[in-house]
Amino acid sequence: MRGKLTLGGALCALLAFGCNSNGSSGGAGGTGSGGSGGAGEIEGLVSIVVSPEALEVIVDGSAPTDVSYAATGTFDDASTRDVTDEVSFGLLDSSLGNFDANVLTPTTVKGGATVVRAQAGSIVGTADIVLKLQRTRNDPSSPDLPNDPSAVFDAANEDPSLNPALLYPNDGVLVPPNLRLLEFHIDPADDNGLFELSFQNEVTDVKVYFTCHTPVGGGCIYTPDPEVWGWLSQTNRGGDPVEFIARGTDANGTTVGASETFKASFALDDVAGAIYYWTTSGGTAIMRYDFGSNDQTIAEMFLGTEETGGTCVGCHALSRDGTKMVAEAGGQHDGRLLLLDVATTTPMVPFGSTPKSIFESWNPDGSQFVGVYADNGATDYNLLLFDGDTGASLGSIDTGSTVADPADHPDWSPDGNRIAFTRMGIKGTNQRMFKGSIEMVTYDGAAWSESEVIVPNESGKNRYYPSFSPDGSLLIFNESQCNGGNETGSECNADADETATLWIVPAAPGNTPVRLDNANAPGVADQDQTSLTNSFPKWSPFVFRRGKEQGERLEWLTFSSRRNYGLRSPSGGDMLIWMVAVEPDKALAGEDPSAAAFAIPYQDLDTSNHIAQWTEKIIVVQ
Repeated sequence: MRGKLTLGGALCALLAFGCNSNGSSGGAGGTGSGGSGGAGEIEGLVSIVVSPEALEVIVDGSAPTDVSYAATGTFDDASTRDVTDEVSFGLLDSSLGNFDANVLTPTTVKGGATVVRAQAGSIVGTADIVLKLQRTRNDPSSPDLPNDPSAVFDAANEDPSLNPALLYPNDGVLVPPNLRLLEFHIDPADDNGLFELSFQNEVTDVKVYFTCHTPVGGGCIYTPDPEVWGWLSQTNRGGDPVEFIARGTDANGTTVGASETFKASFALDDVAGAIYYWTTSGGTAIMRYDFGSNDQTIAEMFLGTEETGGTCVGCHALSRDGTKMVAEAGGQHDGRLLLLDVATTTPMVPFGSTPKSIFESWNPDGSQFVGVYADNGATDYNLLLFDGDTGASLGSIDTGSTVADPADHPDWSPDGNRIAFTRMGIKGTNQRMFKGSIEMVTYDGAAWSESEVIVPNESGKNRYYPSFSPDGSLLIFNESQCNGGNETGSECNADADETATLWIVPAAPGNTPVRLDNANAPGVADQDQTSLTNSFPKWSPFVFRRGKEQGERLEWLTFSSRRNYGLRSPSGGDMLIWMVAVEPDKALAGEDPSAAAFAIPYQDLDTSNHIAQWTEKIIVVQ
């Protein structure tokens, strides 16, 4: 049985609840005893029973009510006695409260489920406790809210004609808890004037009230303020999904409609690292955003055309430690390189003084990068090696590539021993190529191997842009479909193809690729449109934790897409950067490892954005 407490209130009716002595850790405060220290062995003790054995506490922001626990010991002669004063009490998740002797003071700022532990030496007894966060919030950005909006909804009658629609985030999204700026997009019914957005699960009961004070695209957008975001993200780090539903009422509050119910989850770990992406409109530039920042709200311009004499800088690659960048300027048939010291934003060698390349990738320590060049004037169609400080040629890796089937899109593995690349099945340029296959070479400490096929080419398809996962076990890549028998059409030339989709495969020959159905799927606002240009996939360099259980690994992937960002529709052929959670162990088991994708909120939404290259950290410009 589970007792129920309201912080600041009295003990309520008991509710059915199963006791769980295993428990789990996590949350912003991490794990720990949350107690008064350890206790020594008690002679003859064989087990401990903790009471109350299960409890639900309502966290409503008022002053907490302390909870007293007792411990009963069973001994090797089958006798029992009270051992409360002889054991130490603590919480498995210490962020949810603190013990003073046997008295628990729960937190008032977050919810969560954890385990109370009573311990003497090696003997441990446990009891379950659930803190349910129960809060309401009147959006401070919404004018003209009623004094008590919740009462309006409580009194209204249901009317399906007033049902609003949730457009974003997409159902099944998984986000990092430090995302901060996740928007909620609602398509209102004609008479909706006041909204309630409700978030519910075992540890969450949060309701927000707002008006449509800044309409976008005929709908309404709500962005949680920092307090609401903290309630949701800290309560649900690494936990179960939160169900969210929007309700809308008319100006008089007489009738109310409700949307479908969607689900969102929060990863256990904050995402770390930084992205540098290329914007191709509104003045071409390389922009950057630091996920480790606590206050950055929009990407900053890192590099324009000032170091290239006005020539457009596009495809770029960052060393893993973030100290160096190599960028190609001028597009097709150009291949001049800008090798840049990131801290000073100055060229390490004069622009265009190195051998040519189009796409590049760095080795783990930043001492070398690999490139390709198959455009005008090319003489070596293999993988080209460059010195990471001077850009000088270090020769090439023989992949058996010729003018008919050049190498393209290289990606150097995190362990430094493999390079994946695209082989053109039908010659094009490095930017626009056809009928690609995914191949790989391996370094044995002395020499690079012959090329091995990871994903073969196939009639009517183009496969390209391989990228190693942060642990090196997987390759993400793009696949495009060609129309009819035309294998050299613009719809499948690897250059922002509308039919581009994301696929994943173990980084070794003989495996079957898996389509990332969840990541590729359209959102509500896309309706039946499935050609969304899910292209240019790149990984965050770290492996994170999905949840509180051991072994639940999580990796983050970014890609570019023309899909609708809820109510925000990219203009023309513009693309935005999207991000998606990937569980690598599902991919290794042949399952779709992806969640629903979300748009990175820090990008300029009025530009077309591509190729979000990740690095471990931002190097501050000196």
